[in-house]
Amino acid sequence: MRKTAVIIGAGPGGGAAAIRLLQRGVRDVVLVDKDRFPREKTCGSALSPNGLKMVQALGIGAEVKRLGYVIRSLKIKTPGNREMHLTTDQAAVVLLRKHFDNLLVEQACTLGADFRPGFKATELIREGSRVVGVRSKDEEVRADYVLCADGAHSIFSWDERPKRTISTLMGWWEDFAFEPGTMEMVFDKHLSPLYGWMFPESAERVNIGICMDGEEGGPGARKKTTRNVRDVFDSFLHDHYRDRLRGARQIGKFKGHPISYTTWIKDCTGDGVLYLGEGARITHNATGEGIYQAMQSGVYAADAIADVVGGTASEHKAWRRYLWQNRQRFTFGFAMGHVLRTALKTPLFDAIAVGYNSPTIRRLATWAVGSALAGSHVELAQQPAGGFAEAGPALAETFPHAAANY
Repeated sequence: MRKTAVIIGAGPGGGAAAIRLLQRGVRDVVLVDKDRFPREKTCGSALSPNGLKMVQALGIGAEVKRLGYVIRSLKIKTPGNREMHLTTDQAAVVLLRKHFDNLLVEQACTLGADFRPGFKATELIREGSRVVGVRSKDEEVRADYVLCADGAHSIFSWDERPKRTISTLMGWWEDFAFEPGTMEMVFDKHLSPLYGWMFPESAERVNIGICMDGEEGGPGARKKTTRNVRDVFDSFLHDHYRDRLRGARQIGKFKGHPISYTTWIKDCTGDGVLYLGEGARITHNATGEGIYQAMQSGVYAADAIADVVGGTASEHKAWRRYLWQNRQRFTFGFAMGHVLRTALKTPLFDAIAVGYNSPTIRRLATWAVGSALAGSHVELAQQPAGGFAEAGPALAETFPHAAANY
């Protein structure tokens, strides 16, 4: 029996897309994933205020906050070891992907999705140029529309641009001393233009990790980095957390994963198919954040399909709008991410920390750093009509009470 939609991948993007389709009244939605849930997933597991707004709309906000660890403060350390301490009345939440992704899947199933774990997709089914389903070794699902949410290692993406990646490595510790409700971002000069972090996952456990560019060299000459991520991580732990780790107990092994990103979103639509989340390289280039971006692009994809199914838009029009919505939502923030990357290679970031007590500098710095970290446009004032719509929460909104230590 032919379904309305099949979604490949039950991570944040696929789960959000399934929920949104069912919220919009679309039925016969199938969600497939190679794993059986709940399953472990290597990730920093932080949900930004943007992400929390998404989960509220998807109907799992209360459970996310109940199960997660609430963050109300952010410490930023610059390459020159200066600090900016930002606090908020709003919150971010750290929730293990094992629990978060499972919440999305359970919500989708509650609304009527057909979840099929253990489905290892191997190829898209085509009728001429149109994608009409997906096949595994033992099973196939045919549908009017296919959504590919299969992550950084997507085997179905038709984006032929060389991949730009971020390498990550992280570990977990218990009995680690930290300020309750506070996460840390360390812009270490050896990780430039990226950073390391300490994210509390509970009152007893923290996640410490690093992210660094997976390639080196300028445009047109990029090649895989020769730096060993484990060596870099060992140096980072020694330089920034040596004293606090002495009394801590490591849980499990170090784990890592690649993050695939872009600045200009393209090649995310095809005849009968949409690509979303990291499968479309929609992740933040300066922070590696991808959970919110995956969910938002999943909602946009679901809305496009629902509009076609409901007869309010042709596929051509809905697909064009899907591409434009993603560009409109993310391009400014991704561009600001490159601004942040550039600033981190200069003394500018340290100068911002030094001048952070000035209201004018704080306002401008909050706008720039907030846009860069949030991955969406930050409004300082009312924007003219036709500007970037649906601006995400500014860091000025997210962390309005700021102080600098220098």
